[in-house]
Amino acid sequence: MDRVDSGTVCDKCVVKFNDFLEYAGTIYEEMCEQTPINIVRGRKCATGLLPICMDGGGMRGLVSVVCLLFASRRLLGDETLVNYFDWLIGTSTGSMLALSTANGWTLSECFFLYWDMKRQIFLEGSTMARLLGDQVTTQTRNIEKVLSNCFPTQTFHKCERRLTVPALDISMAPARLHIFRNYSFTRPFGAPLDEEQDIMFKDAARASRQKIV
Repeated sequence: MDRVDSGTVCDKCVVKFNDFLEYAGTIYEEMCEQTPINIVRGRKCATGLLPICMDGGGMRGLVSVVCLLFASRRLLGDETLVNYFDWLIGTSTGSMLALSTANGWTLSECFFLYWDMKRQIFLEGSTMARLLGDQVTTQTRNIEKVLSNCFPTQTFHKCERRLTVPALDISMAPARLHIFRNYSFTRPFGAPLDEEQDIMFKDAARASRQKIV
């Protein structure tokens, strides 16, 4: 509500925010106070892989977290739904969610990670202030701090699930899609890959968020 009071939220967003508050109680009841739907637990695909792709869009990445929280609690009564997926794919801030769940974070922990990032990275201010001031420098410094705290030593090769984080390589013209991954198309999953492919989580998340390599 602080951004509403300060006038930094547009009129359309205020209406949507108020609508959300109106139904927040019902949403919470459906998530946390209803008997979970009875499904078979622990069942995996007999063949093939079960992927999940998480988009970003700045703080809109919270939508992915909330949707997963709702689905997991409604289906299972807990936050283990993400454990059923064999292949985690994340783009932009969605890569933070994919990498965090691959790192063993719960969905609630991922939610509060996004919430903490809100004040550290998505700073308030006008477009001109961002262009002419030092906001970009501050944001970059804060992003590095957040990523280093979240993923200090984690690398792709140490992850036991398939990971895909797309980014854009602009070192050439035209720019080309670059995919950070921990698997080969020609070797079984888990087989040793080239050393240069063993990317740190924080480097992949930074590149995907910035859309560059």
